[in-house]
This record gives sequence, C-alpha cells and structure tokens, in this order.
Amino acid sequence: MEINSLNLIEECPVWRNFRFGDPAALASIFNDHYDSLYFYGKKLVHDEDLVKDCLQNLFLKIWTRRENLKAIKYVRPYLMKSLRRHIGDQVVTQKRNRSREESVPNEFHITFSHEDFLIATQVSKEQSEALAYSLNKLSARQREAIFLKFYEEMDYLRIADVMSLNVQSVRNLVHQSLKSIKDQMSAIHHSVFMHVRSGVA
Repeated sequence: MEINSLNLIEECPVWRNFRFGDPAALASIFNDHYDSLYFYGKKLVHDEDLVKDCLQNLFLKIWTRRENLKAIKYVRPYLMKSLRRHIGDQVVTQKRNRSREESVPNEFHITFSHEDFLIATQVSKEQSEALAYSLNKLSARQREAIFLKFYEEMDYLRIADVMSLNVQSVRNLVHQSLKSIKDQMSAIHHSVFMHVRSGVA
C-alpha cells in the first residue's frame, strides 16, 4: 500500500495532528524521536555540529511544509530517511569545492564501539569488544542495516524505506551480516583459545 493512500484510521494520530498544525504534536514528535535520530546521525557522520544542524533544519522543514506532507503510519523511519538524505546533501555541499561530480552518498560508514553493547549486563567487556570488531568488519551498508534492525528494531520493510533499497536486498544484507559476524566471532574466540593454550604450554 502506498503511504499516501493511508486512511485516517491507519495514519499515526500524532502525525495527523502535526500535519493539521498542532504545535503540541510537533513537540511530541520531537521529544519522542530526537535522541534516536541524533544517535543515528552520529553513526552516519562523526560530526556532532553537522548532525545537530541537520536535525534542526529537518524539524523546521517538516513544520513549514506540514500541509504538503503525506499521511504516514510509522514516524521514526520517515524521519530517519529524511535525516539520512539531508545529511547526505550537506556532506556533498561540504565537498563541492573538491569535486564537482560529487553525488549524495549511498553509503555511510557507521562504526561500532564496545560501549554500544555494555548496556546489556550479560555481555562482558571482552565479548562487546569482539562484537564491535566483528561488526566493523562488515560493509558500510551491512552495518547500517544491522543498526536499523537491531538498534531501532525496524522490520525489513521500514529498513528498505530508510535505505532506499528493496526488501529482498535488506534481507540479504542482514543474513550475510549475521553469517559474517558469526564467522568473525568464532575466529576471534579460536584465536584467544589458542593464545591461552600456548601461554600455559
């Protein structure tokens, strides 16, 4: 179903109120999604000021153009896709003096640190470091798909929308990523085991 064919029952109520000009709805959307959008933006580009500027511009843009926006059911994927595009545009603008043929990036280089996983108390520092290392070995698109799938808990359809891919491509990215992570983790654990054995031999 196309997003613009949603009926009023299917449309997110807060988004509907926002489109109809309710400032409280804008505040609710901002408060509910800003932190996740900021975290996602910082994963896309390691420039805090750029991310903050893009977020400010994004919310200003959707408010001023609210009457022309489509009815949507899922707000966060829509905002993430918009932020991704806006950051890409800004990156291109910054690089324009170096190359006139720059285009909007299709891939952002998301990186993971072991701190990203220490929230789960059952994960040790060593395990989280190994997991971060394995994730950072993935391709740029694989890392972004994994981030959206497991950090944002999006389904394949929403991820496909954010990344401008088809659903099967997203499924393949996630499947290949998980297999690669499993292989990397196995190799790391094997290496550690062999190192321990050699140390006690």
